[in-house]
Amino acid sequence: MAPVAARAPSPSWRDRFYTIEGQRLPSVTTVLDIIAKPALGPWYAKEERRYFETAMLEVLSRPGARDPEYVLAAVADAVTGVKAADREKQKAAAIGTAVHAGIEWELRRHLGEDAGPEPQLPEAAAWAVESWKDWARSVALEPLAIERTVYCLDCGYAGTLDLYARVKGVLTVLDWKSGKAIYPEAFLQNLAYRHAATRGGLPSTQGLIVRLPKHLDDPAWEVMPVPPTLTLEDFLAALRLWRWHRAMNGQPTGEQGMGRARHQTIPPPTGVTDGQ
Repeated sequence: MAPVAARAPSPSWRDRFYTIEGQRLPSVTTVLDIIAKPALGPWYAKEERRYFETAMLEVLSRPGARDPEYVLAAVADAVTGVKAADREKQKAAAIGTAVHAGIEWELRRHLGEDAGPEPQLPEAAAWAVESWKDWARSVALEPLAIERTVYCLDCGYAGTLDLYARVKGVLTVLDWKSGKAIYPEAFLQNLAYRHAATRGGLPSTQGLIVRLPKHLDDPAWEVMPVPPTLTLEDFLAALRLWRWHRAMNGQPTGEQGMGRARHQTIPPPTGVTDGQ
């Protein structure tokens, strides 16, 4: 199947659709946003508490801090607006975007493509890219397709995989992550990409999630293969739940697919574990 140009008309990353062959398909990451993330609750609370404490200390250092009403009003004003946790998420997203840009630039240059000017990366992103280079050398990474849009019209979804490559000679779909850990939904994301990539003529033997460090005290990369116990049906269950939830809220769900997908079998991972 020849590559098809795709666009994502929605400006919101939480509501992203691709338009392919006249059909509007939700992105894989948009679909997976339906999955609850239990770790976010305590993290949100910690970030808000830390932000409140910082605001309180700053206000108490001002003239007039002995007036309780003044202190209350000033602290309330300081913490009004974008929530502290949302600010931190925005910072993390910006670093993650920079990491992807740095890796993409390195890969395109390796393939002899027009990579454009070298991106100027913040320190955290530059550290992650250097770590990625060490990992890439350790597994003889051979890039084949970078930032490729893949889709399945039968299932009714699309996405952009980070890299299709040979890892120690094994055809692999790879995702880069720059968070503190590799979370379960990353495996479903990779499964969805592998299925869509296979339908687009990019078969793979395994899927790998590569987590890259952003801090000096987290110096090593982390690589996890997608567990062989997971199947495409696990992602499709999330897709069905996402469509139901959107429909119940009167929101667009995109195309429903052209009937039951004629799924290719995605082979389980095969012995590429050394040096990952």
